[in-house]
Amino acid sequence: MENRSKIKQEQDLNILANIRDLNVDYKKHEEQTQKSGASQLKIDETNYKVFPLLDENAEYKINAIDYRGDIQLNSKKELSDYSGPFRYDLRFSDFSEKALVNLLWASYEYYELLVQLWGAEVSRRKGAEMMKEIQSGAWKTIIEKIPAMIEDWNGFPVEKMPEIGSDIITFSPFKPDERYLECNKERLVKLALGSHEFCLRAIEAWSTQVIMRYGLDEMFSIQWDLWSDKALKQTREIKIKWMNVDGGESTPVEAFMKDIQLDATSFPGKAFEMTFEMPDRNTGIVGFNKCCSVDQWEALGRPDILKKNCHSVCPASMIVTGKMYDPNFKVDVLAIPPRKSKEHVCCRFKLSLRDKSDPEYVAV
Repeated sequence: MENRSKIKQEQDLNILANIRDLNVDYKKHEEQTQKSGASQLKIDETNYKVFPLLDENAEYKINAIDYRGDIQLNSKKELSDYSGPFRYDLRFSDFSEKALVNLLWASYEYYELLVQLWGAEVSRRKGAEMMKEIQSGAWKTIIEKIPAMIEDWNGFPVEKMPEIGSDIITFSPFKPDERYLECNKERLVKLALGSHEFCLRAIEAWSTQVIMRYGLDEMFSIQWDLWSDKALKQTREIKIKWMNVDGGESTPVEAFMKDIQLDATSFPGKAFEMTFEMPDRNTGIVGFNKCCSVDQWEALGRPDILKKNCHSVCPASMIVTGKMYDPNFKVDVLAIPPRKSKEHVCCRFKLSLRDKSDPEYVAV
């Protein structure tokens, strides 16, 4: 019996490793799950923070689109950065070619920071030798995917792959160099989207290796530590440095909305589709129409894991980032997985500022 359980667990881990690939056929996995039953992967279902919904009876169906990856070359927009007003329909092609190179630098520095933080956190928890082992396992997966990503996103050929040694590997096939200065706008947008996919694949590879050795709860714990504290101040500084998201006369909420539109982990593509609304300058609505985590865990028939995954990352990271723009920044959860159907958004958040009547208002 114990042998059978171990075999089943190994099968589940292999399925998990496969389904975390961004090119996976989720529908096929969903059909297999319906035939064979949900995976037996274990999680602690009680010891984590659950964020309440603002209105438990509200429903939000998908009714808007993500414009950012839509390339329009006939537009006369040539934004030099994002210091101007928030644009709900922002397209990356609205930026000048020079600004797009800056966006690629922001994306690379963001990726570089994340893998360094993952390496440092794994090393702190498990030791330097295990960090090397996990990194080695992750990069064996990453290297296999690089040729396809270069082809998909019109990247430049890689002359030499990184050597897997003791140092944290920060190589990226989408790191800007002098060749990027000669690219037209269409190619630069595709390269930016490719840099996003590469960053996600790298983080997915690291997290999958942690799950294979220590389980989902340890991976969620690492995510919580990174996204509720360690990464966010520096990722915000990267976006301000390269794209001036808090410039001009931006309100704190406008600055946050522009920040998340240019966040390298949330670009549109195979993993995410987002929507952005601002009913007024101090109120923002951010929604995810598509999210790879939702797709993965729905396909495996595990809403319990999906719930913990989402509560362990998104609300906390939004709250911490928002308070960097204003100590009275407020995040209300409008929708969060598990969702009722695929017609509904994956998640949705309302962003605003507390006033003096709010018990949690901070005098500044």
